This record gives sequence, structure tokens and C-alpha cells, in this order.
Amino acid sequence: MEDENIASEQSERREANGNADSLLAASINEKLSTLTSLPSQCCIYRVPDTLRRVNEEAFVPRILSIGPVHHGKKRLRDMEGHKWQYLKALLQRKPGTMVERYVKAMRELEARTRGCYAEIIKFDSDEFVTMMLLDGCFIIELFLKNKNKQLRDEDDPIFNRTMVLTDLHRDLILLENQLPFFVLETLFNLIENTDQEGPSTSVLELTYVFFKFLGLQEVLIRDSQPDVKHLLDLLRLWFVPPSSTKSTSKSKFELIRSVTELHEAGVKFRMGTVSCLMEIKFINGVLEIPPLTIEDTTDSLLGNLIAFEQCCNRFTPHYITDYVILMEYLINSPKDVALLSRYGIINNLLGDNEGVSHLFKKLGKEVVFNSDKFQFSNLCRDVNKYHKTRWHIWRATLRRDYFNNPWAIISFIGAVLLLFFTLIQTVCSLLSLKKGNNK
Repeated sequence: MEDENIASEQSERREANGNADSLLAASINEKLSTLTSLPSQCCIYRVPDTLRRVNEEAFVPRILSIGPVHHGKKRLRDMEGHKWQYLKALLQRKPGTMVERYVKAMRELEARTRGCYAEIIKFDSDEFVTMMLLDGCFIIELFLKNKNKQLRDEDDPIFNRTMVLTDLHRDLILLENQLPFFVLETLFNLIENTDQEGPSTSVLELTYVFFKFLGLQEVLIRDSQPDVKHLLDLLRLWFVPPSSTKSTSKSKFELIRSVTELHEAGVKFRMGTVSCLMEIKFINGVLEIPPLTIEDTTDSLLGNLIAFEQCCNRFTPHYITDYVILMEYLINSPKDVALLSRYGIINNLLGDNEGVSHLFKKLGKEVVFNSDKFQFSNLCRDVNKYHKTRWHIWRATLRRDYFNNPWAIISFIGAVLLLFFTLIQTVCSLLSLKKGNNK
């Protein structure tokens, strides 16, 4: 009887466990069924924690929220009022414009826009569409006012305050603060060209004018329409070299010496004349590097471009990442910065050479790069080969130690002449002695 009770209890336990397992399995299946794969058009990401921990300030907006990631944060609410004022100004220049037209256009793009973000957006449809309309029109109106001063009010709260405009330049390039470019283009196309300078005006051109101070390439992409994801992506396109000059090198990655070490080995430095940062060349012992201005927002600009490349695998190679890695190797100390500044390659608006050196160390920290596809592999190989040649080192040492100032040159020439005359005197003495012995 006792054995039967034990068997019965075990059977009930197994049945209960079986039911529990079934319920758990059903719960897991339900969760799996609600998951969606990352959309193929995804292009706006949260900055990876590894990069954020190195320099969080570089990725956080100061005054402006664009898109859903930072939307509604208390410290960014002051700019929300200016967004509505800019939307009102834009609409007032178009008598009879129906807001419904803009709303309908944004509603049609809602699903596509949500798919551009690497996370689920929890705003309901009306909230999301309002955000798209308000943020998109604010950017367009800001760009239009930037290009055409006549559109600005006398008491404009943005263009009358340099600090606010500077912060807007910075906030609009943050990876987490992006709006899909097709949203801007759709809104812009809804606006008649009555207040613009000619039919050639486009969002591309307005963006170029707004960010021109960054030293972007002079040639706008007009003929071929690039596949632009957002403003940060567009800036990246303007920074990377044209397809015709992109490296196809498969050379093995090599570390490169610092600027000071290369300089001591006879490598000369020259400021590049092209506007593309990536076009660094080494020809006949001369390392030519395009000029780079270092200012307060440089770490944020380069940091967000790197974060974008780190998140998006469609970029091969990672041009901005590779550029920063190369500069990190070249700049190891304030002395390296001073040398690059002397040749006009670094325009240091920070005023502190050590700060520039620290900047590149910070930008390169926690960054992953593909050594097999490093953009500057050929360049590093050629520079290292030149550096290892003894003749170049001896020649540089001679120039540094004996030809670094006029007095040193005079002393060297005097020593050579003294040696020459001593040699002549010795030869003459030997000839006289030989002539005497012959007698």
C-alpha cells in the first residue's frame, strides 16, 4: 500500500513538472514570436558603452534633441519652444499651406523611419509623426536661415547667440541625434522654392553650407545622388576620399613611428593641399598630411563618426577609424603636435599641445579596427622602409647636428678645411722627405 502511494506521488509530480515545462515552453515561444529582426535599413544606433565610457560627453546633446533617442529629456526642453517657432515661421512664409499635407507625408514614411533606428521606438503613431515633422522642419528652417540672412528675425534666439549656434552645430552631428535623410528631403520637396537662391538649392547644398566651417571637400555631390542615411553619414561621405583614390592595399599592417622619431630619421613633413583628410601621401621621403583644425568640438565630430563606423558593418574599410588610428601612432607626445603645428598640418585652437596628444589617445581607445583592411597599410610600409634605411638616418643626424644653424655650418666647413690643409701639409712633408732621401 505504501509503495502504491509513493508511486502515485511520483506520477503526480511528473505530471505537474510536465505541465510547468509546457507552460514555460509556451511562454518562451510567445516571446520568440514577438521578436523582429533588425531592419536592413537600420542606420541610427546608440553609441556602444565601451566608447561612451571613454568620453561620454562627446555623445550627449547639449541643447537639442533630434529623433526619438533623447526626445523629451528635461534639460533639452528649452529648444522645443524654438522648434515650434521655426515651424511657424516656415509655414507663415507659405500662405495657405495646410499642415495636414506635411502630416500625411510623415505618416506615410512612419514605418520606414522607425526601421532606421536600431531599437524599438515606444512612441505612439501621433507622437512619432509629430516628432518627425517638428524636428525635420526645424533642421530645414535652420539651414535656410543660415544660408539666407533675410529670413532671420531681428530677435532670432539662435543666430543672435553664437554659443547656441555652436552647440547646434555639435548636436546635429551626434549619432544618437539623427533623423533619416529621406525625411528631410521629403519635407524640403514640399516647400516651394520662393525663398531660396535658385532652383539648384537642395538639402545636400544647405547641409554643406551649414557645416562648411569643418573644412569639407569643396566639390558637392551633384551629378550622382549618394545613398545618404542622415546628416552624420553625409559628413562622413564628404570626409572620405573619392572612389578613384581609395586604397586597395592588402599589405600587412605595420605600426608606424611617431612624428618625432620619423623627423629624426630624416622624414620630411608637408601640409597637404587637398581638402580630403584621408589623402595622406608619402613620396620621396616626404609625408604629406592634409591640415586638421583641432577645436572644442573635434573630439565629438571624430568620436561620433568612429562610433557610426563601429556600429555599421557596411563600411569597408573604416576610413575615419583608420585615420584616427594612424594619427594616434604619429602623435605620441606634445612634441609631435608641436612639429605638426610647425608645418601647418595641425591648427591647434585648443592652445595646448598636450591636449591634442591626449585627444587622439582618447579617440583611439576601445576602438576596433581591421588590420587586414587598414586604409594606410601601404603608407606605413613605405614610411617604415624609409625609416630603416641607415643612409637616411645618417644624413638626418648630419643635418641636425652640423647644419642646424649658420654657426654650426661655419664650424663644420672650418673643420673640413682644417682637415684638408692638414692633409695637404702631410702630403707635402712626405714628398719633401722622399726627395731628400733620394739625394
